[in-house]
Amino acid sequence: MLTWFPTPYPGELFYSVLCRYYMSSGIREHNIVKRQLFGSKAGVKMATLYPNAAIYAVLSQLPERVFDGEGLILRHTPFLYYTRMYQPQEREVLLNDLLQGRGKTPTHLWKTFPRGDYALRYCPLCVEEDARIYGEPYYHVEHQIPLSGVCVRHKCRLKQIAVANPRLTLNNCFYPLGAMETDKKPDMDISPAELRVSELVREYWMLPVSVWPPTHNNLYQVLLNNGYVEIARQTGIIVDKVKLYAALCDYHGTAMVEKVFGSGISTSMANRLKTWEQLLPDRYILIQAMLGVDTKTVFDPEPVPDTLREKMEHMAVQGGFCTLRQVARTLGLKQYEVNAILRHYGMAPFWRAEIPGKSQTARRGLLRCTVDEAELERIRRYSQELGYRCEGAFALDCIRYVMEQGDTPHKD
Repeated sequence: MLTWFPTPYPGELFYSVLCRYYMSSGIREHNIVKRQLFGSKAGVKMATLYPNAAIYAVLSQLPERVFDGEGLILRHTPFLYYTRMYQPQEREVLLNDLLQGRGKTPTHLWKTFPRGDYALRYCPLCVEEDARIYGEPYYHVEHQIPLSGVCVRHKCRLKQIAVANPRLTLNNCFYPLGAMETDKKPDMDISPAELRVSELVREYWMLPVSVWPPTHNNLYQVLLNNGYVEIARQTGIIVDKVKLYAALCDYHGTAMVEKVFGSGISTSMANRLKTWEQLLPDRYILIQAMLGVDTKTVFDPEPVPDTLREKMEHMAVQGGFCTLRQVARTLGLKQYEVNAILRHYGMAPFWRAEIPGKSQTARRGLLRCTVDEAELERIRRYSQELGYRCEGAFALDCIRYVMEQGDTPHKD
């Protein structure tokens, strides 16, 4: 039974709480303190970002109801960030497993987690502020999520503690932030993109546990609405992967995009993003930051309107005398692309068939009508917007359309 265990500070990383216990114990043998904390699970990895059996081992050493195990996992580990894209039933299973000491790191996390010299991080201004408020600094959960590089509170670049072989060392030993040599000079030279990504990382972590992706994908729809569209004859409307990757590189820098997406966006990756099957939030966040979409929109149960579909439906309602060629010109598309869009939305063609040209030997007639200059200008402008070569061709098409309706106008 542990006689004393620290109460976590706001947003404090669980490993940081363990370090404070180590300091207060007065014992400097790391293995002895680990056996005190974890009992038979003294070999557990205690510094992993995704929580594991270490939490259950500590809770089982404390009197009942001293700590809320679920609250400890949700507020003092990045669990909610790493499971944000899960459906609620899956997340609940993962949480219950951790509370029973059965938790395992999901495969996609340990495969994508940074290797090498990645260690715990801190903000110099947070170190100063925490020491003033609490009497000692501590590691913050939000600072440890790899995609985040900026302290959102102070708009300061995060720095890393200096330990050799951190992946192995941190899991075997205690390194309290207050006992580490830290750089006290803040680095405020950050880009708007870096800050925005870090803000979104914090939001994804802090969202209520009840928030998960809806059935539809608003982020994917915003991509299409913003012109990242490729229209294929067979597959219909898909995201333009090349254009998207280039835009991400322009906004975030090539190094960041390559680290998160690799050397390009494959069709398989784009499909997994569309269906929320990509479970690590990093890629969604980079796209969201680049598009300027707020987090509420991403997780909103109300679908974002499909602007291309709305435009097609509006043209179908207004249509009548337009042809496929004119629809394509208006949308800035090729005719086969318009047909592919209709198949994608399950819409029927709404344009009239083009009237075949007259033979060269046919006698031509002349039809004149008189309008004032203002009305002529209005007709000319409207015909240009519809893609007609001249206002006469537009007027003739209007007359043919009315005649083809089959109803003879009656006067009252």
